[in-house]
Amino acid sequence: MIVDSHVHLLPTQWQPLGRMPPDLFDVARQLERMEAAGITTSIVSDPHIWYGDLDTSDIAQARTYNDFVAELMREHPGVLAGLATVIPWRGPEHLEEARRAIEELGLAGFALPTSDQNRYLDSVPAGFWEYAGDVGAATFVHPGGSTVGQDLMGVYRMGEVCGRPLDTTVTLARFILTGTYERFPTLRLLCAHAGGAITTIADRLDFGHELRNYAPLGPWGEVELAEPPSRHVNKLYLDTVTFGAGALKLAVGTVGSQHICFGTDCPPVPWTVQRHLDIVDNLGLSDDQRADVLGHNAARLFLAGGD
Repeated sequence: MIVDSHVHLLPTQWQPLGRMPPDLFDVARQLERMEAAGITTSIVSDPHIWYGDLDTSDIAQARTYNDFVAELMREHPGVLAGLATVIPWRGPEHLEEARRAIEELGLAGFALPTSDQNRYLDSVPAGFWEYAGDVGAATFVHPGGSTVGQDLMGVYRMGEVCGRPLDTTVTLARFILTGTYERFPTLRLLCAHAGGAITTIADRLDFGHELRNYAPLGPWGEVELAEPPSRHVNKLYLDTVTFGAGALKLAVGTVGSQHICFGTDCPPVPWTVQRHLDIVDNLGLSDDQRADVLGHNAARLFLAGGD
């Protein structure tokens, strides 16, 4: 079983409103790609990235997206599973939409941007985290189109290669250090692109927390965690979209193979599935560990009855 946990598709009615890659709107092409590569199920989400004037995080567009992925699930049961797009910073109607997406549409979990309008995961209203924990819905955390340091990212596609993983790293560090993750210990977060650099800085977070009362290094904050920050990094689920084995080996070493989920980021990234599989095969996993990474872990997170 191969479950691709990182696939983006968008509603066709959005296509004339922006400058997005055409394969993001081509469901038939995705189904062909899956069949050719032996992918059992794709977990479909909104990337929260848009090139054009459409605000896809507006509540009306969030509802449009959730209706779209619900229809994909009805038309392709067991083959396509949809995640509800949620932007809970934007007001209580977004929490109500999260409820509708799970309780009425039957979506498989949530897809949440790393930040919205310079607000990060630690400022998401508690009601959303409480609801996600209560219903046991896993949340896919994916960087959006606007990231930390955006004003420095205008050349060489820096927003893509640096900005998005940096935004993921910053939001996860804030989520942990502010004690937000500690307050909601049952949350299951799958982080795109192996969590950016969060595994790289896990020990550095511990260093900072250990010396939080050492004034010469500067101010800390009000929160003193009950456990070292790295313990919370260890709880994260991370996908395999690192585009190389080095960062992925560190991710496996940090969170363990049972917290790694295969993904391709295709659409829109035009790599073959085999190229992503080759990276996984360079990790030196046992057969059971490889099976977990390729399918079982994502199934446990997002698919009813998955193991």
